[in-house]
Amino acid sequence: MMRRRLPLALLSLLVVAGVGACGPAAAPQASRWSAPPTPSATPPPPLRPTPTTAAQVRTRVKAAMLDLDADFHPETADYAEESAEAVKLIAPCRDTLPSDRKRSGQRERLWRGEKVWIRQYVVGYLKVPGRKLADELRATLAKCKRYTYSSDGKVSTIVRPSPPLLPDGPETITFCERLASSRPFHQCTLLLARGNFVLEIDASDEHGDLKASQTLLTRLAPLATAALQKAT
Repeated sequence: MMRRRLPLALLSLLVVAGVGACGPAAAPQASRWSAPPTPSATPPPPLRPTPTTAAQVRTRVKAAMLDLDADFHPETADYAEESAEAVKLIAPCRDTLPSDRKRSGQRERLWRGEKVWIRQYVVGYLKVPGRKLADELRATLAKCKRYTYSSDGKVSTIVRPSPPLLPDGPETITFCERLASSRPFHQCTLLLARGNFVLEIDASDEHGDLKASQTLLTRLAPLATAALQKAT
């Protein structure tokens, strides 16, 4: 089962094979990262009717994918990979979020360069509201501070707990992880839920720098929010 796809420079060090059991609790590291920008005063568009078929779910999932070009970052003018295979939302300390097993459509897009690494998931459900997935992830993060994520015992430490929900926007969760290796490597995650859909973005600076990864995710947050609102 895939849990992480790391930048090429680190694949030889961090071979991802799956999630292990939770490790002992560890205190989160200090961080001055603030929540993603507060949404603008413009109210979000109304929710579209709930999809009734898996085909409708897949259409909206595809519509929520980001198009990052050179204006965002020179290395995102192209994306390296895209897949509609079954992928799982992030679920530290466990195999998967319980409601994520009921997905009806999913899509992944990956941008990979020398300076940035960005991965986007969009997942849709016929009968599960996205906020249920958000609640399950919050409950997981409340207990999970450290866990084994690789076949050779590599450990991830949750660096920053999720900030409060953003007003008038989608359900929002953000946090970062410190992935153990020969040198520290950080990955930051944004999860948005609206209607029966969930959008997840994982982002990191190629050098594993925490502040740079946080900044990258903060830049992506309003783009992801707009894409999810438009599609759902």
